[in-house]
Amino acid sequence: MPNAAKPFAALPAGLSQRYEIRSELGRGATGTVYLAQDTFAQREVALKVAHASVFNDDPAQALVRKAWLNEVHLAGSLHHPYIVEIYDAGFGDNSAYLAMEYLAHGTLEPYTKADTLKPVSEVLEIAYKCASALNYAGRSGIIHRDIKPANLQYVGPGEAKVCDFGAAYWSSSNNEATQVMDIGSLAYMAPELFRQWVTPQADIYALGVVLHQLLTGQRPFDAPDQASLMYKILNGEREPLTSFRHDLPTNLNALLDKMLARSLEDRFANWPSVLSALSSHITATLRMKPAANRRPAEAELYDQLRKLPLLASLNDAQLWELLRISRWRKIKAGTVLMREGDDALSCYLLLKGEATVTQKGQLIALLNPGTLFGELAFAEETPAPRAATLTATCDGIIGKWPNARLNTASTGLQSEMLKIFFRLSTERLKQADERYLRLCRHYSPNGNSDA
Repeated sequence: MPNAAKPFAALPAGLSQRYEIRSELGRGATGTVYLAQDTFAQREVALKVAHASVFNDDPAQALVRKAWLNEVHLAGSLHHPYIVEIYDAGFGDNSAYLAMEYLAHGTLEPYTKADTLKPVSEVLEIAYKCASALNYAGRSGIIHRDIKPANLQYVGPGEAKVCDFGAAYWSSSNNEATQVMDIGSLAYMAPELFRQWVTPQADIYALGVVLHQLLTGQRPFDAPDQASLMYKILNGEREPLTSFRHDLPTNLNALLDKMLARSLEDRFANWPSVLSALSSHITATLRMKPAANRRPAEAELYDQLRKLPLLASLNDAQLWELLRISRWRKIKAGTVLMREGDDALSCYLLLKGEATVTQKGQLIALLNPGTLFGELAFAEETPAPRAATLTATCDGIIGKWPNARLNTASTGLQSEMLKIFFRLSTERLKQADERYLRLCRHYSPNGNSDA
């Protein structure tokens, strides 16, 4: 581009040598976003560069400067699969930039139109993953305060990532609250924000507005001017979802009522309660599909895996990563899950159902829900063939992690999974020792293991 170098005039020296601008992705009131190549890391990034006007002496730009400073301050501190990653950031007397993860599909805005709406099950999956990201941010004391379709990047079917924390509010380690920006997007602002009262439930309300849009193509409250819109948010009655779209499940109204309640006492109290409700609705929506088309939803799987004591040591990011590299399926009674003599290429988790373990046709064990098996092959340099056959005794759900994919997972996930595998191996060795001792006592002439 002929003018590609211009935005870098006010940036720290040397930045133009690192980033090669490919094209302009978008331009807003505070800056321009470019598709660029990071020549150091050899990856495409979305490079957000502040407009020069942000740094003039105009008092009206003070809040914008604070928003930029806020986002730079948060850069690198939020690591979650459903939060846009910020790789690099800088802020000077007259410049600011952010190098972010590049997502080619844009925002959720195109899917808030009546003729481009996503299926209900996919919308609920997206809402669940955004709620998971905001729950993670909330545990770090951060409230986004500007959740809207334009700040949710579409990744692919059932997936979106939260971005733009410029308007965020957070509590520092010394418990002093920091509110960096006094504005948000009015249509998505919870009633309490009009009174400068910031709570985590404000983000729950905003995500409720987004969910309403993704389901119906319209916001729950709309008006031709800001004063009228504010009045509706504070005093108006929300129309039921079926007044916008007749094919929507009626039970979704209760979910929206809890997310969009004016009173904090009536709204969901926290993100875990939102996640639990969304998971229930996702499960109910999937049950409405023909049995042949059913497959476990990621949100449903995440909710169930999070409750397993076996995986309690994994943080949110690691659990989502584990889901991303796994393959899940529903199984029928009689399904052979693993066959004796087969190559050992994966480890498995029996999430629901039960299974028998047989060796040379002899029953040697029974597996209960929540059992991990086949994990030893991951630690072996040359995995031995499978030593037993596993067969489902009832309908259930099973997940599989190919060893090749687990070997390329993040260092943190590999470390935690190895600890889990080691714990399981230790427990199984202990159980084998106990069985051996019982056999010794049984066959000992003196009735004890010392003979």
